[in-house]
Amino acid sequence: MEKQPRWAEMCARILQQCEVLRGGREGLARDLGVHPTELAIWVSGRSGPPREVFEKAVDVILAEHDRRAQEEKTKGPVPRRRRTDH
Repeated sequence: MEKQPRWAEMCARILQQCEVLRGGREGLARDLGVHPTELAIWVSGRSGPPREVFEKAVDVILAEHDRRAQEEKTKGPVPRRRRTDH
């Protein structure tokens, strides 16, 4: 599965998002338990990571979604704009 182009491309996009969430490649590599050079290859889309690394990356994305949902829940609804605010 790691050699399939679409798999690699999908993984690259997810890993790119994870890099942003984790503050860079080194932090993400540490969180995923891989070397930054391996991560660079996967982020480039030249090949995909092993499934277990991909699953950890998806967990990073899901945790961020959960964090944002909780943040929105504690903030309350977004105030509605009045017509004069345009």
